[in-house]
Amino acid sequence: MAPHDPLFKSLLRAFFAGFLRLVAPDLAARLDLRAVAFLDKEFVATAPPRTHGIADLLARAPLQGTGRFLLIHVEIESRARRGMGGRLRDYHRAIQARHEEPVLSIVVYLKGGPAGICEQELDGDLKAPGLTSFRYLSFSLSRCSAAEYLAKPEPLAWALAALMKRGGMSKAELKRACLTRILEAPLTDAERIELVNCVETYVQLTSGEAEEFSLPGIPESRRARTMLYKVTWADKMMGEGARQMLCSLLEDRFGSVPEEVKAKLQRIRSLERLNRLAKKVYSVESIQDLRLG
Repeated sequence: MAPHDPLFKSLLRAFFAGFLRLVAPDLAARLDLRAVAFLDKEFVATAPPRTHGIADLLARAPLQGTGRFLLIHVEIESRARRGMGGRLRDYHRAIQARHEEPVLSIVVYLKGGPAGICEQELDGDLKAPGLTSFRYLSFSLSRCSAAEYLAKPEPLAWALAALMKRGGMSKAELKRACLTRILEAPLTDAERIELVNCVETYVQLTSGEAEEFSLPGIPESRRARTMLYKVTWADKMMGEGARQMLCSLLEDRFGSVPEEVKAKLQRIRSLERLNRLAKKVYSVESIQDLRLG
């Protein structure tokens, strides 16, 4: 798994409605974004050979007032590379083989790619009656203006600005601007953790740049919490990693892991207990013997 994958999957899940409002605002206005369901984990078995084996994000959202649904497939790439359109089309075909709903395909490039948000077309040069081409959206973060996204009302935009063109801002000024927007907004601690971690990860300052960094106008108590958010994220990711490892061990030992077992693993917050359970997997006769509760 690429280093950016856990961060961006978690971030986009937490702010999926905001992500769609940024990338496809007209379409987002037609969706009931309060009823989004994520389906990506069920896609492993049918993933096509040219892909990585599992969709980064696959979500279903109701189209308001129609009784119909739209599937949204998102791939997150560290940089733009040739062949991405073909990979997305492979995913699209596999998804459509399993689901009847229309699919919106989106690729997010952390670096490179066409400027901003663009509609891309594969085989678009083959124009003839009855021929269809494959279309998808690309969102190239490094080609966008940080100042423009800091001015948007979506909290997700303020975190994504950390990966965008600084313009006349120094790195310290960009980091300060991102964190100020995040810390001043009426967000939950869980939401703030996601956003602050993105900024801390992608705007890392040298000792000299750090001297320039400050958060004027932000109460000291709230500034101090930025470090707490970062530490909390690290704890969270260690827990997620332990859960994923335990689930993989269970699959290797007992085959497919039932959803109710996965739900029980999600409720375990103790990293120490998750590690103890992992050590017991090969010494028990069944999953029930682990006494997950």
